[in-house]
Amino acid sequence: MLEPYRVVEVLSADGSEFAPPEITAHFEGRLFTLNQLEQRGVRITGAGAWFLANAQDWQLKLEPAV
Repeated sequence: MLEPYRVVEVLSADGSEFAPPEITAHFEGRLFTLNQLEQRGVRITGAGAWFLANAQDWQLKLEPAV
């Protein structure tokens, strides 16, 4: 759980559209552990990472920071 991750994309729940800039800015330019993401309101599930904003679920594409 201490491994850092980078949020590389934030997409709508069905993956058809990118999130607006005010949502992507929430994660831009930083590395996060899974715990830090959860503290920011991200739900980590077996199916991925989800963030609720603007009355909509957004899926986060995470990549391990190398």
